[in-house]
Amino acid sequence: MIVVSDTSPINNLAAINQLHLLQQLYEIVFIPEAVYRELTEPDFPVAGSIEVQTLDWIQTRTVTNRTVIEALES
Repeated sequence: MIVVSDTSPINNLAAINQLHLLQQLYEIVFIPEAVYRELTEPDFPVAGSIEVQTLDWIQTRTVTNRTVIEALES
């Protein structure tokens, strides 16, 4: 199964060394580029920053449907 994740699940599970649970539940975890940027901000390191850069089952994707994003943000 594949899932799209926001920042919080990755950050919080990494903080308690349980990020592997996402891989057990979902074979592949997609994250939008914005989530990747939030997790890898060099001036504000957070739990999960190394993992999203190194784990092959966490994959960054570009959001292409801006209409859906705008609807979700409102």
